[in-house]
Amino acid sequence: MNRSRFSFGNLTVSVRALGLALLSAVLLAGQADAQNADAVARRLQSRYRALGALRAEFVQTLGTSRLSGTLTVSGNAYRIELPDQTLVTDGRTMWSYSRSDHQVVVQDYDAARLGFSIGQVFTDYLSVFRVTGATTATVGGVRHDVLALVPRERGSTVRDATLYVRSSDAIPTRVRVRDVNGRSLSFDLRNVRLNPRLPRGTFAFRAPAGAEVVDLRS
Repeated sequence: MNRSRFSFGNLTVSVRALGLALLSAVLLAGQADAQNADAVARRLQSRYRALGALRAEFVQTLGTSRLSGTLTVSGNAYRIELPDQTLVTDGRTMWSYSRSDHQVVVQDYDAARLGFSIGQVFTDYLSVFRVTGATTATVGGVRHDVLALVPRERGSTVRDATLYVRSSDAIPTRVRVRDVNGRSLSFDLRNVRLNPRLPRGTFAFRAPAGAEVVDLRS
């Protein structure tokens, strides 16, 4: 008997079965990745909502330009201090003060129209960005969950973003953003302090004497 004989029909069934099995594995892996990404995203928001406030130092890098600043957030409000600029929102109104121009721009706060601000990472980033995947990475010897994000709104100036979150306490430490022109903007956070005592008026802004005020509120 020739033991090398086999049925082409059976082979076709086996190949189809194998193909279906592989497809199912890929789909299940995709579902697992999506579920993991959603879990990390929800954990980050839950962790932040449990805090009264947070303050951190950060380094902003755009090309060869590097700027150091501070970030203070509480609920939907945040304050960002850079050498030449101060950004403040109480969740309803945004103030942007340029020291070099001695000008304050006042406008209604609309997270979706900002493009990207480091303050959004701790406030409403899930309303502005959609999580498309999650991986893990080691940064400075510390394990991080890494979230891939894309804007929810069409026409955004942001193409995509990558958020690094410490696995141990769900605190973001690094953000990478690419705009539609391919330029990369990064933020690296350090000296993160939880529930610091904040001065009264942290999330309000009064224009300095003599500053030009441009009010764009509707």
